[in-house]
Amino acid sequence: MLTDLQKRKLTKLFSMYDSDYTGVLGKKDFELIGKKISTLCNWSKRSPRCIVLEEKLMQKWEGLEKKADTHHNAEISIDEWYAYYDDVLADAQACPEMIAELLELIFDAFDQDADGQISQVEWGQLLAIFNESPVYAPLIFPTLDQDHDGYLTKSEIRGLFINFCYSDDPDELANQMFGPY
Repeated sequence: MLTDLQKRKLTKLFSMYDSDYTGVLGKKDFELIGKKISTLCNWSKRSPRCIVLEEKLMQKWEGLEKKADTHHNAEISIDEWYAYYDDVLADAQACPEMIAELLELIFDAFDQDADGQISQVEWGQLLAIFNESPVYAPLIFPTLDQDHDGYLTKSEIRGLFINFCYSDDPDELANQMFGPY
């Protein structure tokens, strides 16, 4: 059962995916995210990277729809989102798979120099694409970057996202990884 703090953080995550601001998630949200990323990266619609990104986003949507859309209406409400995450976080296999898919998407889209690390600038771009002000990047990134090397690796982001999802400690630094919630 999700705690109140987890629900607050998952509401934040839900709003980040709600690209068209309708209060529900649908295929259009994932299409809009793809368009935003393609524009940011200056990828043409037919570029291999854009095509791969769109395929991954559609796979993410289809997987989410299959598992979370219990009303079978091609959209996911906040309550369906909570139920989905309640199930995923309780499943020792599903959670690591979901996080691995998310990391792959983040690094495909935002690690623009392909160095295997996300910089503060790239983190700000991620926030902007996912409906959050990039002004939070310089405020939160130094805290997230615990080794103070100026970058976040997949391993570091994986650990942060795990803590973001599971922690019920209001002082957990990962709670702020996407800005205020």
